[in-house]
Parts: sequence; structure tokens; C-alpha cells
Amino acid sequence: TTVFRPSLVPGYVGEFGALRWVSGGPAFLEDQIDIFEENGWNHAVYVWRGDEPEFDGFNLEFGPDPDNHEIDPDNPFLTLFRESWSQNRYFPEGSGNVGEQGTPGPSLEDVEHWLYLIDVNLSPEVVEQIVGSEHDMVVLDFIPTEENNTNFPMAQVVNQLHKAPRPKIVLAYIDIGEAESYRTYWRPGWGVGDPSWIVGEDPDGWEGNFPVAYWYDAYQEIWLGNSGIMQDIVDAGFDGVYLDWVEAYSDENVVELAEADGIDPVQEMIWWVGDIANFGRDQKPGFIVIGQNAAELAEKDEYLAIIDAIAQEQVWFDGGADNDPPGDCPLPRTDEDVDSDAYRESLSPACQRQYDDFPESTLHVSSQEYLSYLLLAQKKGVPIFTVDYALEPENVAWVYGTSRSLGFVPFVGGRALDGFVEPFTE
Repeated sequence: TTVFRPSLVPGYVGEFGALRWVSGGPAFLEDQIDIFEENGWNHAVYVWRGDEPEFDGFNLEFGPDPDNHEIDPDNPFLTLFRESWSQNRYFPEGSGNVGEQGTPGPSLEDVEHWLYLIDVNLSPEVVEQIVGSEHDMVVLDFIPTEENNTNFPMAQVVNQLHKAPRPKIVLAYIDIGEAESYRTYWRPGWGVGDPSWIVGEDPDGWEGNFPVAYWYDAYQEIWLGNSGIMQDIVDAGFDGVYLDWVEAYSDENVVELAEADGIDPVQEMIWWVGDIANFGRDQKPGFIVIGQNAAELAEKDEYLAIIDAIAQEQVWFDGGADNDPPGDCPLPRTDEDVDSDAYRESLSPACQRQYDDFPESTLHVSSQEYLSYLLLAQKKGVPIFTVDYALEPENVAWVYGTSRSLGFVPFVGGRALDGFVEPFTE
């Protein structure tokens, strides 16, 4: 009889698995996972994606049927892993982000209050505000990639937040579907079509932002290369990344180039998010990946298996490009309200301008549509964070109450995301 005793040092089971068609395979793996969890061991399942049917016995994505050679998102193996991964915690004790008392930092499921702050060069005073706050998670721009802030002490700030009296999960904001002209990777003379993976201008009017063909090697090298941004993020001590513009696959210019290249932009985005996640997790087990927007990917279990949570902007309120207006533009509440005269007339003049000038903007999408996807993802075990842009106190209070009543974790602030916001308590 084998006796398993709790580990006195961190343990890691490098790989485990089973032939997918062996009788009782899911139950066998469940028993193994239970043993690993009881002993506090990190573990990684072995999956071999063979190119030929005779070599796909260890591709558990295909399920237990030996005659099936396509991904089956509802097969018992993937169901088991989703249920297991939804319980992720930092362990053994002492790993992960650690507070001054030496206790492990929070997991995503512990997050009650969070701060989203990206359009700012953090001053020591703001850092101290965050350190002393009740926020459990903080999303910050990776400031050293701003061409005028390359010497910003990012690792020092991350360390301060980890050691706060209330330790913080610290995530690096990165835009994975657009290039930004104020970043260090931008080169003189770049613009739409040069290089070829810059495919257009931001459809919502954000100056200096350009949708990209994210499947191009030259673009991915910026992030995943030997001197790439992802390595700098890991080295700075971030707990994970917060991915913006996951929805790039829906941009009309991206779609046009994808068709010309003969590829599926949705699938390429899922693979792109997976490559980023793998880069971080290969070096830092437990590396968190939150995908912002693209709520409709809740239908893609392959995507949900990669990310740790979904964050959705403007579920109920939005603002305008470049913070004009800064918020308080209500979305259509139902699908029937979308593009109706009554809805447009209900908007303030500033919000009407945003509505008229940007026909593809979020003011032409309903809260009902976003919620249908977010609730689907939640049902599948994915934590949901909401981001709404409002400054009017009654709107702020309404969003917090409504989001929390649905089991989501809300943040409400100005559209520029350029100021510290105290945790909201009723």
C-alpha cells in the first residue's frame, strides 16, 4: 500500500494522464487529482496533440470515443479539468503573492474589490493609496513599455502591492489585439499597412491605437520573443496579465485580412491567448490570465479552459473615446432597444454624439446581449468581472448593486481609467 504524506517542501507532478479510451479513465484521473490536492502538489496533465488519428490516444480533448478525432468540449475529461481548475489556489503555503505576515495572497475567488488604473504614470502617493486600500486585485499598465517611462520602477511597485497589509493580486494590462504608437516597440514610419500586420485605425476613435493581424509572427515576437514584453512582465513579478482587445477578431479590417490569409480569426485569437498564457505559466505556475471583452467566447470551451476569468467592459454604462464623455452613457437595456429612436433620444447630447459618430460602438449593443454570454460563462465556472464607466453617484451605486446581485465582481470609474478609486461599499 502506498502512503501519501503531506509535503514538507513544494511538490510538482510534472505530468499525469491516461489513454482516453481506457475504461474508467476520468474516474482514475479524478482520484489522482484528489491525491495531489490533498498533499498540496502542483500538477500538470499530459496531453499529446498528435496530427494523425493513430497518435491521438493521449489527446483528452477528443474524449473517450476512439473513433472521434475532433475536440469535444463537453467530454468527461474536460469537464473534470474545468471543475478542478475552477478551484485553483496558490499553494503550497507561502507561494504566490505574500503579505507582510507571510500569508498567501488572495486568489481570484477571494476578490471583492478591485482597481483598474492604466492611463497614468503612478506617483509614490498613488502607490501608497493602493497599498493602503481594501482592494484585493489591481490592474496596472505595464508602464516601462511607454516610450517616455522606460525607467519606471515596476518591479518595486509590484512588490509593494504584494506586501501590502491587504495583499494584492497584481495584473499587467496589455493590449493584444492592437498596436499602440506610444509603446517602445513602435518604430518611426509605422502606420496602417506598414508593417503589413497593422490593418486599420481604432473603430471607436482612440487615437494612436491600431488593430493588428495578431497571428503574424513579427507581431507575436514583440510579446513572446527572447527580449519580449511578456518576459519583462514575468520578471517584474506580476501575478498575471489582463488582456485587452481580445475581440480583435471582429474588427472589419482584421476580418478582411484573415479572409485573404485563409485563416479563422476567432481560432487564431484563442491560440494567441493560449500562447500568452503558456508563456507565463511555464515560468510561473498559477500565472493568471483574464480576458477582457469578447463575451461571446463564452460559447468556446477551448477558450474558457485557457483563461481564469472574463472581464467585460460597459455592461451597463460606457463613455467615449479619449474620455469624451467620461461615462454615464447607458447602453440599451434590451435587444429591442438597440438602435431605436426612443433609446437615442434618451441619451445626453455628449452620449448622442458618441452614438452617432461610432455606429459600431458599444452604444449599439444591449446589456441583455452581454449578460446572456456572461451568465453562460459563469454557469461554466468562470469568474466574471465587470467594468462600467460612470461618475454619477446614483449610476455608480446601481451598477455595483446590480453586478454583485448577479455574482459578478464590479469596478466603476471614469472612461480614461486615470485615477485611484476607493472600494465601493453600500
